[in-house]
Amino acid sequence: MIETLTTNAKGDFRKQPIGKRADSRTALDYHSFAIDLESKGNQEKLVDLAQNGVACQSAYTKAMAPYHCAFASALPTVYVREGIAIKLQEVNNLLRPYEVEILALDGYRPIALQKELWDYFIEKGRQASAEASDEELVRFAGQYCSDPRQFDPSNYRTWPVHNTGGAIDLTLRRLAEGQELFMGGIFDDADEISWTRHYEDERHTSESAQEARRNRRLLYHSMCAAGFENYHYEWWHYDLGTQMWAMHRGKNSHAYYGRAELPA
Repeated sequence: MIETLTTNAKGDFRKQPIGKRADSRTALDYHSFAIDLESKGNQEKLVDLAQNGVACQSAYTKAMAPYHCAFASALPTVYVREGIAIKLQEVNNLLRPYEVEILALDGYRPIALQKELWDYFIEKGRQASAEASDEELVRFAGQYCSDPRQFDPSNYRTWPVHNTGGAIDLTLRRLAEGQELFMGGIFDDADEISWTRHYEDERHTSESAQEARRNRRLLYHSMCAAGFENYHYEWWHYDLGTQMWAMHRGKNSHAYYGRAELPA
């Protein structure tokens, strides 16, 4: 039962370091992992996460940093698979003793939006290094975004994880006043400060760095306790049942969420 996964059973998540990953694979590397398209999980529908009791703020509909513009293809509603919504409710149960809750920023993502984001990160890489080759730009963008250029609805090796409804971008906020917790970096910032373990480095000794470290640990351990896997280049990105989730779990793992369709 999820109720047993409390601070009493697991200890204070904020005091538990985030361990190192054994590899440095990116969003360019998960597509070889198979998906069980006949699985029960893949039959789940997309649901409105807010209507399932989880606070949401659709990030790409707002002119927020680092983009300072809304995206034309962004959805005002955060959708996820039914099973993901249930798991996120369980995470909120874990977070209740800390008097915080999840704030979901993005879930299911249309391919049109994935293409907009890919173009943004390619241009971001070009601005950072005018001499960068096309291969270097793809490698840079692939740290922060799945490549949608070869998307084929019939080929699972081309499906971005956000198109499955099994990937979620999120942060934490306080239950009482709704204030977001300080994470030491903004959502979608293409910088090493976004790497989940950035503040685990003992050289970060300031009070703000320690606060960010505690809050990232809280998010990380509460999500992992419910079965999610974190994408180590982004403190906000978590997967369950996707190809990226399978990649993090090991070579014998397979995904069970394929591409999804919005409800009619």
